[in-house]
Amino acid sequence: MIKVLFVIILVSLSSAQAADDLSSFATSLDSTLRHLNSHQTVQCDSSKLTQVSAANTKLGDDKVSVMSEKEAQKLFQELKTNGEIPFEFSIAGCEERAHEMSRLMLLKGITPIKVFASVDENDSPRLRRPNPTKSGTTVEWKYHVAPAILVKKNNELVPYILDPSLEKNAVPVSEWQASMTHHNPKMKVQLKFTPAAQFDDRGRIRTNFKDNDFNKSIKETLREHKARSKSVDGEDQYWFELQRNEERMMMFDEGGY
Repeated sequence: MIKVLFVIILVSLSSAQAADDLSSFATSLDSTLRHLNSHQTVQCDSSKLTQVSAANTKLGDDKVSVMSEKEAQKLFQELKTNGEIPFEFSIAGCEERAHEMSRLMLLKGITPIKVFASVDENDSPRLRRPNPTKSGTTVEWKYHVAPAILVKKNNELVPYILDPSLEKNAVPVSEWQASMTHHNPKMKVQLKFTPAAQFDDRGRIRTNFKDNDFNKSIKETLREHKARSKSVDGEDQYWFELQRNEERMMMFDEGGY
């Protein structure tokens, strides 16, 4: 019998509610991660990712893949080099990137979870990182999301984030959080671990990865972001269109149309 321990190192998480949520998550996960399933070979459905031999364990009612750190790093590099996902356009589209990465992993028999990092803007500044495409500027988020898998290290299961828009490698969740809080390491950050099907931070949308129409919509958004990433004015164009759409919605609400 292999005793599986779960450790989450959360940096500067001072919110009592967030701590309770993570404690509950860790307790639930520890009670379910008692036995690892046998390794399974899954037939490849896509040539975009090479097959990874991954054991699965249970997180509540959902499966989560467990792999070695070497396998996780190889998976990260293959996702990173996917030319259809605009990781360089990090100012927007994290939900779409996380969905598409999760979908590709599921096609290969790898079952991810998602991790949402969020802040209450009344208590903390926004999550922030250097802009990879505009030197001297930053990218800020109220919340950010990326897929994750569990890495087995010394009989412990550690969540590793797969986020090429922010990181150069797969990293433990604590390092991922630290990457977004260098400007204020003590800021309050809430981490939520969810099934891969959860699309947004509030759980208002739960996706079906076999929904062709939804997947088509996601790919179209990614293509638009990809095109913007190649344009000098792409980010400014995105903010202009976003503001214009918000103004149109306000006019609808006010009976302007």
